[in-house]
Amino acid sequence: MTEHNNSNADGERPNPTPNNGDPGSADFDAAWAQFAAEHAEDLNDVERSRNAKRFEKHAQRKEKEALLSVDDLDPAAFAGGAGRGPRDFTGSSWLDTDDVMDRYGDPFTPPNPDLGPVNKSKLVFWILLIVGVIGVIGSVFLPSMAPVLGTIFGTSTLIGAAGLIMRHKGHNETKTDYFDDGARV
Repeated sequence: MTEHNNSNADGERPNPTPNNGDPGSADFDAAWAQFAAEHAEDLNDVERSRNAKRFEKHAQRKEKEALLSVDDLDPAAFAGGAGRGPRDFTGSSWLDTDDVMDRYGDPFTPPNPDLGPVNKSKLVFWILLIVGVIGVIGSVFLPSMAPVLGTIFGTSTLIGAAGLIMRHKGHNETKTDYFDDGARV
């Protein structure tokens, strides 16, 4: 991999190997012993250094940690060996509505989309609110008429919002029985 970056002449080795350059007959243990003997003083300094002591303490702490962690265990060790993949699901999908309805009978009652009679005053307040908000936003694009349009549409917004708030019946007035908590589906 590094042969393209080799700047040495062919056959030249800057670090000679032991035993006359034959790497097959090299005794690495003897070479390491020779290196350790030559640099014994430097190695002792490194061994007594603060970083070496810190590393030794860190290594001892890691040895004392639990050999078995919860994360090392398979989830099947805690709960049954049921599969957890997408093909292991045995329930029914919401796409199987017809099958589910056939299996469990047909007690389903479709919702009634009839809103009943629309209260005209409530409709007027909603229209005032929506037109007012759109008008205030639109008046920004007409700077010469912004004060007049802003006042008109701002008043319309306030009247619409105030009317809707005043007409709002609280939850206590819309309950159908004592156990009605207001949740609607």
